[in-house]
Amino acid sequence: MADLVNGSSRLPRRALLCVTVLIGLLTSGCSVEAALPVPDCQRGQSGIIVAQSVPSAELVPCLDSLPNGWSVDTVAINHDGTEIRLDSDRAGAGAARLLYGPRCELGAAVPVPSDQDGAEAYEFVERIQLGFRAVRYYSFTGGCVWWVFDFDPGASATYSVELQDRLSLFSRQSLNDQIRQTFIDEQL
Repeated sequence: MADLVNGSSRLPRRALLCVTVLIGLLTSGCSVEAALPVPDCQRGQSGIIVAQSVPSAELVPCLDSLPNGWSVDTVAINHDGTEIRLDSDRAGAGAARLLYGPRCELGAAVPVPSDQDGAEAYEFVERIQLGFRAVRYYSFTGGCVWWVFDFDPGASATYSVELQDRLSLFSRQSLNDQIRQTFIDEQL
């Protein structure tokens, strides 16, 4: 996206206007909440704005379809990052949050094997009984993506694995390629 935003490629007027308005929202200090869909790995249009919320990050998050029982509460995107709040019919309202920012604040988290290429993983488990509460971080050059889990008592910690399996991190270059294909190649 950075090379497209910096003007090294020519966009059709309509696509350029759309991208300019979206970037303008972020750089003006405004924020967008609940107006956008989750950054979907299949369709990915909201990934453009998510990527711009952390311009230093080499990787951008997206989610495949949510597991059964999970729904989106809000998607908040601003110049400081992105936050997606998720509700579960089994783990409770606000049971999970996915955050994307310029850095990880690891605290007492310990390194764990990473399931994401290009990212180091860390985890901090606060409690397992009386409601699972944990944070899982993915740290990479220029950014961080982390899950915050806060489940109702009795909810299984395995629900967190269901969500983590739906997360993918992709490079800015692949986002640039997708934008080029969607907004430029299709317009020609």
